[in-house]
Amino acid sequence: MSSARCLRSLARSAPLRSTTMSSLGSGNSGNTLPSGHLTLDTLVECDPRYKCRAMARQPSSDRAPPVPIIRTSIQLKAPLPAPVLDRDVLLPSPKPAGGGAGTTPVKRLIYPKVNGHTRERPMKLLRYASIVLIVAILVAPAALSAAPQQETVMRILQPCEPPPPMRTWNAFYRCRPTAMILEPLFWYSRGERKFYPWLAEKFIEEDVGKFIKVTVKLRKGVEWSDGKPFTAYDVLTTYWCYMLIKWWPLRYVDHIEATDNYTVIIYVKKPPHVMWKWFILAKPKIVSYTQYGQFAPGLKVPGKIPLEGVDMEALRKKLLDYRPDKLIGTGPYVYESYTDTEWIYKKREGYWVEKLGLYWGGAKFDKIHWYRRISDPASWPLIMARKFDYTWTGLSPECYKTMARMPGYWTPKVPWLHGHALYFNCRRYPLNITEVRWAIAYAIDRDEYCSVAIEWGPESVVKAEWPVCISPADVYYWLSKDWLNKWINKYEYNPQKAEEILKSLGFTKKDGKWYLPTGEQFKLTVHVPAGWAGWVPGAENVATQLTKFGIETTVIELDWGMWGKTIREKGDFWLAIDFWTYGTMHPYDSYWRFYYSYTVGVAGLGFDPIVEVPEGVSKIHGKVNATELAIKLAEYRPDDPNWPKEYVKALAYITNHYLPVLQMHEKVWCGTVNIERTTGWPIGQEKLLVEMGNNPGFVYGFLICSGMVRPPAPAAPTVPPEIPEIAKAVGEIKTAVGDLKTSIEEVSSKVAAISGQLGTLSAAVAIEGIVIIILAIGLVLAIRRRPS
Repeated sequence: MSSARCLRSLARSAPLRSTTMSSLGSGNSGNTLPSGHLTLDTLVECDPRYKCRAMARQPSSDRAPPVPIIRTSIQLKAPLPAPVLDRDVLLPSPKPAGGGAGTTPVKRLIYPKVNGHTRERPMKLLRYASIVLIVAILVAPAALSAAPQQETVMRILQPCEPPPPMRTWNAFYRCRPTAMILEPLFWYSRGERKFYPWLAEKFIEEDVGKFIKVTVKLRKGVEWSDGKPFTAYDVLTTYWCYMLIKWWPLRYVDHIEATDNYTVIIYVKKPPHVMWKWFILAKPKIVSYTQYGQFAPGLKVPGKIPLEGVDMEALRKKLLDYRPDKLIGTGPYVYESYTDTEWIYKKREGYWVEKLGLYWGGAKFDKIHWYRRISDPASWPLIMARKFDYTWTGLSPECYKTMARMPGYWTPKVPWLHGHALYFNCRRYPLNITEVRWAIAYAIDRDEYCSVAIEWGPESVVKAEWPVCISPADVYYWLSKDWLNKWINKYEYNPQKAEEILKSLGFTKKDGKWYLPTGEQFKLTVHVPAGWAGWVPGAENVATQLTKFGIETTVIELDWGMWGKTIREKGDFWLAIDFWTYGTMHPYDSYWRFYYSYTVGVAGLGFDPIVEVPEGVSKIHGKVNATELAIKLAEYRPDDPNWPKEYVKALAYITNHYLPVLQMHEKVWCGTVNIERTTGWPIGQEKLLVEMGNNPGFVYGFLICSGMVRPPAPAAPTVPPEIPEIAKAVGEIKTAVGDLKTSIEEVSSKVAAISGQLGTLSAAVAIEGIVIIILAIGLVLAIRRRPS
């Protein structure tokens, strides 16, 4: 039995023979101890009739060995008065012979006040102090933590057409929203041009002759919502299902193999698409082999796809007809419910990001409450009423102004990677003359256009300073300022120069109207998608400016459903307000659109792609084919020293100089974010915000699921009124104990020294008892200091 346990046994059963307190120190007499010191002479002796188990092993004797007296000095903040005798009190006396109870008058010790407290009956107060201390220690933490935590819910406004009840649980056929349930191998951030490892840890790219070999290392420790481990079976099954539905990026893949449960190798044909890494590694959402393995008969690991000896058409039909009863995902949420207007996720247990301690610890919201955006105008009153924490919808000027001023809200604004462009029908006279297109560009004040072709306010667009159909925010990544100044025309508003050009071509102006060299009045129309906010006012502004200049122009609104057939396929227009695009953060996007999609096999722009590029513009110069350049730019050609920037230079020059399209502005995305109910947003991280503004799936799947965006820290719990007093007492005791720390350390060192000289367990017990008594007295003294 340890000496501490021995002491506890003695405290329960053995009365102390003697315990004395006396003042020490030379010259100390009277009723007051030396200022700042209390000296204890303590003798603890166990009654021989009471022996603990350990002491029973010692030789019995009538008298225990003498116990040394321990003398120590404890620092106090004030002198302690000595006790004095007060009034008589009656205490029980031994029962007298003959029966009846007896009493004996004795003097009670009264301790003078110290710091406003009377020091009476030390042992009684010690008992009270002990009770208070125990209650404080046991009750206070429980009371402070008793307040229940409130459920955290994030409210999101998101388009969903058709609504969830009209959809299925099939990930490959009209599936209900899968964000935060199904996840990719990697997340890709366009603004950063960076991959974030997700279900995969990394990929390694190697050139192996006619293929690019991409080795993907899968993450271990990931589990599906049904508890099964994530492995290469799931990855092969996913890509096989995409092959069955003929997903176009996989035309660049020869085959995919798995060498073990956590290694997948993709063999990519050369040259692949310029964005193949994003499309193939980050676009597919991985599905469970448990659900979809039935469509990959004979799939094995090690093994590969495409599978051999199977009927792909029959499997494709079977896949599209499949109607599972739920989604099995690796994400942190599962469906709780859904209706025509909303759907609710609840957080599940065991999410791998949290379990593995990655990123910011995984999703933090208990629930995600999605609201279906039915239309932009229907959403604006709800947004202004603070009904949502994050919105993905167009805003009106009034809605934007309201939310921009709303306390607790953030209205992020980022490049939307597309905007308005004025398309010319280069097949129709006189627009087939390059200089006429120049004249029209000079006759339009694009600053004025940008003031009216807006959606949620003046900040909703950014003028294209350099009209090369690259995002104004990214143009200097591809083209230097020196190069731009030398080779690119800004087409600043200059109606006088426009007149000079037209007159040099034989056009005439009478009564403020321009006439063709053939004598007919110069008239134009401008097509625009019907009803589109910002687009229709922009087309009307172009018509107004050209009419003012002398070219009579009218607006034709065309339903978007007819746009592709009328404008792109038939080329049935003069001028049109259409898109320039930069959605991949790569110039191939627009140049492919102009010189392939609107040129090859369709009437479209009617632009002849065979043009001359001056020497000095690019290493690619002379007579070139813009379509061929666009095709090569759209390919991944790391072995070509001119790729990609020399191709970009040549195509930027062609677009600006021959002007089949005039870039007007870039649209700016604006959302609303409640930063009181949510926190962790990448405010000020402009490159990361690009993805936030162009891909809501990145917000949901990466920012929220990683734990970066999370609920704010919970408020401190409400404390019951009786708890502060207990907490205060505990605090005072802790302070007193801290004050006594030095003295206790001295006592402990002396005990250790003496313990080495003691030969009996009873002496060691006595010494430890001394230490505990000193601590107890110190606590009493601390409590006595409290004001009455």
